[in-house]
Amino acid sequence: MSIEKLFEEKQQFQGIDDLIQKVAANSGELSGIAISEDKFVKEAEALGLVKVREADGWSMHDTVQLTPRSRVKVGLPPIVRRPSVVSTVLHMALAFVAKLFGKSKSLS
Repeated sequence: MSIEKLFEEKQQFQGIDDLIQKVAANSGELSGIAISEDKFVKEAEALGLVKVREADGWSMHDTVQLTPRSRVKVGLPPIVRRPSVVSTVLHMALAFVAKLFGKSKSLS
């Protein structure tokens, strides 16, 4: 497939609202060839409505994601990240230390 053919396949947006609607219809993430170069994508990124991850060496597809505020505005559920094992263990250790020092102060 030629480079010209790849760029013919890139997404075209009619405006920022059209972009947001298309991203929202795809569960908050849209991927495509050279979409980071679209003027409406650049404007939406400047306004903080979307985050853009440009293609790297492994992929020729750029990714546009709604920001957390934009997700809520279009009616998508917020993304809740699960805590990592390291943060969970650290929290448990801090809670134990706080409990240990809290009890020693109450005993004196």
